[in-house]
Amino acid sequence: MGEATTEHQIGMESQKEFAVYFAVTITIVMGAILFSNYVAHHKHWFMLPEAAATILVGMLGGVLYLLHTSSVTQSLATFDPSIFFIGLLPPIIFNSGYTMKRRFFFDNITAIVTYAVAGTTISSFVVGVIVYTVGYCGISLKLTLAEALSFGALISATDTVSVLAIFQELRVEPTLFYLVFGESSLNDAVAIVLFASFSKFIGNSFTASAIPVAVLDFIFIFVGSTLVGILFGMISALLFKHYNFKGCLFHEVSVYVMFSYLPFSVCTAFDLSGVVAILFTGIAMKHYTCNNLSEEGKATCAKFFNAISYLSEATIFLNLGLAVFSMQKGFHFSFAFWTLFACLVGRALHVYPLSYLLNLRKSAERQITKPTQHMLWFSGLRGALCFALALEWPNELQRHYIINVTMVVVLTTLFIGGGATVPVLNYLKIKRLTPSEDLAIDQIVRPLKRLRILQFDAKYLVPFLTHMQPPSEDGGVTNLKAVNELKQVVNDEIRPAAATVAQDEDGIDFNNMH
Repeated sequence: MGEATTEHQIGMESQKEFAVYFAVTITIVMGAILFSNYVAHHKHWFMLPEAAATILVGMLGGVLYLLHTSSVTQSLATFDPSIFFIGLLPPIIFNSGYTMKRRFFFDNITAIVTYAVAGTTISSFVVGVIVYTVGYCGISLKLTLAEALSFGALISATDTVSVLAIFQELRVEPTLFYLVFGESSLNDAVAIVLFASFSKFIGNSFTASAIPVAVLDFIFIFVGSTLVGILFGMISALLFKHYNFKGCLFHEVSVYVMFSYLPFSVCTAFDLSGVVAILFTGIAMKHYTCNNLSEEGKATCAKFFNAISYLSEATIFLNLGLAVFSMQKGFHFSFAFWTLFACLVGRALHVYPLSYLLNLRKSAERQITKPTQHMLWFSGLRGALCFALALEWPNELQRHYIINVTMVVVLTTLFIGGGATVPVLNYLKIKRLTPSEDLAIDQIVRPLKRLRILQFDAKYLVPFLTHMQPPSEDGGVTNLKAVNELKQVVNDEIRPAAATVAQDEDGIDFNNMH
């Protein structure tokens, strides 16, 4: 009886201690949000991006945690990869696909997929080979080939939240914005799958001949996860098309939100990539399912996903700051130096050669210009995903070196690269739009003729999965009268009414349908 009472008392004390530090953590999260809002929207300090401001608050909070050494304190200060991948990452990735303006995305789809898939793969190999070579020569940390390639994959995951926030506020021309946004949206998924494929060989025999096996594994996981994501998007569309919620907004929104997590769990169970699946689920649900929601449901879901995504991002960067003071011993300076060098080289060797190849098939007015290429190279900041993958490093002997160096790379690129974004934009003379130009580009519809898959989608899939009807035989993709009226309104600098152009984001004009 006495032992049971003692255990109960110990449990109560542990709960109290956890509650206190959890309350402190919540307070720090709120403080980080307020501080980042003040920095970005009150003072417009572009030299201190929102992500960096949040990390700073986390580092200050970490000082409080240094005063206590209990297990609960350490668990709060330590970045738990399970919480990241299961709790925080899915809403961020889903929101990336959900908020994507798909007509700009698909207008640059070839370049985006090339940079994200081929580019990330190239960067992973370049970084891995450089790190392996310098380690073999004895001037850096020595890693096996499998370890080097795994590290190259995890450190090639870019995080452009800070850069995109600045791009959006300055109204940077949309081609650059969506190249950076599209690449970063797919890049995380590619890096995770590559890391999973290469890390399987850590501790096992791995030679250059095993690389094709790892690449095939990557292709299988990526394609399979993509299909799962699209399938769930279509299933949700059919459900919302044929089931009547009788105006119950909370039921409608609740079921919609649950679909944003389902594919992640399914893919995890079948050893596929939940991140890839949930990204394409977000794209498919916004394209199909969203059109079957009530008007209130559309507005509520959009606000919910934006809010939960922002809160998740803030929590991740805050934990990054907190984790600075919980880093283990074992920092390797030469490893950090060569990793930063390899990241710059790997980024350059995928942006510039791939841009050259892409420009061979583009007309003069659609070329990816040199300033845009330079900005793409500069925008390859590293973020929380790299750190979370480093915490999942399978080799216990090398883990603390990998974690510490990854932290240094993340902090260096975020603070230096993120802070220098505006000066680099000014130096490269990147075009910025006026409010009227921004509105015109955002509203004028691009034709579907450039991509046959979008024509097939508009004619068959959209009518089958939504309440909308197929376009007219002539394509029905542009309402010239509406566009001309819009141009006149923009020239007069009067914001048009929401009903001026009734169209879907992908360029389907629903005023010109049967």
